[in-house]
Amino acid sequence: MRLFFVPLFLVAGVAQAADKIPVAVLWMGEPAVATDSPSKIADELNEALLRSPVARPIDSAENRKLLVTGGVGSEAIAAAARGDALFVKLKFAEAVKEYEKAEALILSSVPVAMKRQRLGAIERNLLVLYDQLGRHDDAARAVERLSWTAGENDDLKPQILKYAQSRMYEPIHPAVKVTSQPEGAAVFRNLTSVGATPNEVAGGNPWVDIIDIESPGYRPIHLALPTGHGSESVQVTLEIEDRLWAIVDQIRARAPDAPAKEVADLGHRLGAARVLVIMSDGPGKLLARVLEVNTAKWATDTFRSDAQGQPAMDKLANYAVPAPALVQVVPAKAPPKKKGAWGKWYTWVAAAGVVALVGGLLIADHVGDDKVNVSASH
Repeated sequence: MRLFFVPLFLVAGVAQAADKIPVAVLWMGEPAVATDSPSKIADELNEALLRSPVARPIDSAENRKLLVTGGVGSEAIAAAARGDALFVKLKFAEAVKEYEKAEALILSSVPVAMKRQRLGAIERNLLVLYDQLGRHDDAARAVERLSWTAGENDDLKPQILKYAQSRMYEPIHPAVKVTSQPEGAAVFRNLTSVGATPNEVAGGNPWVDIIDIESPGYRPIHLALPTGHGSESVQVTLEIEDRLWAIVDQIRARAPDAPAKEVADLGHRLGAARVLVIMSDGPGKLLARVLEVNTAKWATDTFRSDAQGQPAMDKLANYAVPAPALVQVVPAKAPPKKKGAWGKWYTWVAAAGVVALVGGLLIADHVGDDKVNVSASH
């Protein structure tokens, strides 16, 4: 019989790692528009957790990455941000491609709540670009989809009046029967709630109109709305939503009011005892807040830190799991105007350069046919 000996220092190392508190680092901001690289920040923060005497990062490298990159929703935000960058450089044809990619991802792969939050800004910019590029049919579709979203669009009134197509005189589309397993799923026609399954929904134009079917805990279904002719129906079987990226996107879309229970459920799935939520708070700065997974309770105070450098990352790690031998880090004072428990969190605002450029293009339309030079800086 052979005897195998394991060095005592290896045994001690494994035991010590097991005793440390696992922390999941969740990026809650928008990766596409962050001043500092979220992936780099998360990597440095996870290294700081490794150095901590009382904390450690979660085990899965793949999951650590997903908590930063997110999924389809984050990809759509990134595409829209690329469109913004191209728009202000007057690269209209290239900008349209990025906005169309963002639009397709938003319409086909994210929950209605995120559609309502993101679609309006994308359709506004597409309308202006389609107008500039002479794509009249596409501009008409953008006007229709813009009407599904909230917000004032008075600055686009000339374009809206130019391309709006009344559907009052369209042939009446027969009803489309919508059923799901399980029953009771919410049904949305063009982002407007129309009841629950089983249900009948007025048919539409598949090139424009959409139907969404959603139920908590299940993957949402997004389809082009059938015309209703030929006894068309929609029959779907809902699948349990277990995709990690979809859960991350859902939580991120609800920031800064993401329910503690949802964040705690994510932490349980990741094997984390705490979830450290971070995002950009201006150039070179981070805002952080930690959640205790077992109790689903947020820390009372947020913590503001530099976005790079070992000392800053070590302080963030110590904020997540304070080391007994270290002096407790005193959280920064809350700003005078505080938005809820998060302090200064983020608000989705269109890129300033895009807004300025849209304004310039609209002014050009009012001036007439004379040549107008529009310049924008980014």
